[in-house]
Amino acid sequence: MNRLINLVAVFVILFSLGSCGSKDNDDSVKPTEKSKILVNYPWRMSSVTDLNGKAIADNLLSADTKAIGTYMDIQFLSNNVTKALEQKTSQVINGGTWYLIDNDATLDIAVTGFSGKFGVVELTNSKLRLKSTMPVDGVDTETIMVFEPVIK
Repeated sequence: MNRLINLVAVFVILFSLGSCGSKDNDDSVKPTEKSKILVNYPWRMSSVTDLNGKAIADNLLSADTKAIGTYMDIQFLSNNVTKALEQKTSQVINGGTWYLIDNDATLDIAVTGFSGKFGVVELTNSKLRLKSTMPVDGVDTETIMVFEPVIK
């Protein structure tokens, strides 16, 4: 009889321990519509404009800014990892992290050569426009970096 009581007690304890860990976590971060769009495909910088949308000539941009558009695509993954991919081979040049913050109004990117907090001006399936201050003809200027999806 004591054995039966001990066996029942063990099952009760195991059942109660098993049910404690099975609760759903409603506090988990759910992807927003903008983050879902961002991770759909890599993005390639097509131009840099002033705040009015007028294209800035490449010869006025810094070498680092030109390299982003000429040599690399930026890929955002759903686990908040970002990668800079060489355009021709798709090999990873470097990587880091990304987060949409401030109610999706700011994209915080940490990748070597392309880090900072960028204002999200537009994010659709066909265009990503990020506001940033960068050197234009040697003077720090507010600009818009325009990216288009890379569809292969």
